[in-house]
Amino acid sequence: MSASRGIIAALSIGAIAFAIDYLLDEQQLFSPGASTLALILGALLAIGVSDVEPGGKWMTTQVMPIAIILLGFGLDLHLFFEPDVGVMGISVAIASAVSCLFSSYLLGKWMDLDLGTSMAVGAGGAICGNSAVIAVAPSLKLSEEKYGVILAMVNVMGLFTFLFIPVLTSMIGLSQIEGGIWSGSVVHAVPQAVAAGESIGDEALIIATAVKLARVSLLILLVPFCAWLGRRISTEEAEVTGFPVPYFVPGFVIAACLTTWVLPESIAANLTELGTHMLLPLLAAVGFFINKKSMQNAGGPVFLVGLLSTLLMVGVSYAMLTLLG
Repeated sequence: MSASRGIIAALSIGAIAFAIDYLLDEQQLFSPGASTLALILGALLAIGVSDVEPGGKWMTTQVMPIAIILLGFGLDLHLFFEPDVGVMGISVAIASAVSCLFSSYLLGKWMDLDLGTSMAVGAGGAICGNSAVIAVAPSLKLSEEKYGVILAMVNVMGLFTFLFIPVLTSMIGLSQIEGGIWSGSVVHAVPQAVAAGESIGDEALIIATAVKLARVSLLILLVPFCAWLGRRISTEEAEVTGFPVPYFVPGFVIAACLTTWVLPESIAANLTELGTHMLLPLLAAVGFFINKKSMQNAGGPVFLVGLLSTLLMVGVSYAMLTLLG
C-alpha cells in the first residue's frame, strides 16, 4: 500500500496547524499550540480518511530520528549555570523531573502498564511534553498507537498546568521569582511555560524561560537512558542483533555538545527551528494512530498515570519552593 497519501496528509496538516497557531497569535487569541493542533487534526483526519496509516508509519520511522537529532541542537548545557536559574531553580526543576519519572514508573506498575509506556509518560511530564515523548518513544520500542495515546495525555496535562499554575501562584501569594521557578519546573511544553511565566509578570517570564530550558537540558541524560532501557526490554523479549543503540541517540548527544561548545548561536537556532517545524507533520502522523481501539486499550491507565504523576510533580515542586524559599 502506498505511503504517499499519508505523507502528503501529514505535511499538509503540519502546515495548516502552523498557520492556525500563527493567526491566533496575531489576533492575540488563545492557541493550544501548533503541536497540539497538529496532533488533534491528524486524529480527526484519520476518522474520515482511510489509508493514511502507511504514510504515518513512514514518517515516524524515517523522519522522526532526523527530527530528534535536530532537537538536540536546542540544548545549551550552559543553561545549568545561568544566574537566572540559580541553585533554587535547578533544585526545584530536578526534584520535579525525578518525582514525575519515578511516580510514573511506580504508578505504571500499579496500573499494569509496560515499562516503556510508563517511562514515556514520565518523560513527557518531567521534561518537555511532546518533544520528550517523541525523543524517547522509538528507543522504548513503542508502537504508534501507544505513543499517540501518550501524546494525547501529555497535551491535556500540559494545558492543565499551563492554565492553573499562574492562578495558583496568585492565590497562594508567591513572588514572581517563585512563580517563575514553579512555571518552569512543572508546565510541560516550552511555549506554555514561557506563556505561564509571562502571565505572572516580567521577572517571572525570564525565570520561567531559564528554568524550563534547564529542565529541557535533562534530555541529554534521559535519551541515552531510555535507549539503554529499550535495549534491555528488547533483549528480554527476544534476541536482538545489529547496532545496540539507535543512531539518533549519539546524534542527539553530539548535537547538544556542538551547540554548547562549538556552533555559533545562529546556526544552532536555525537547526533547532528546522527540527521544531519537522515535529508538526510528525505529530499529525502520530495522530493517525489515535483511534477508539487504542484509547480503549490504554487510554484510561495512561491518562490516570499522567494525571497523578503531574499532580505529584506540582506538589513536590511547591514543597521544594517552600523549603528553599
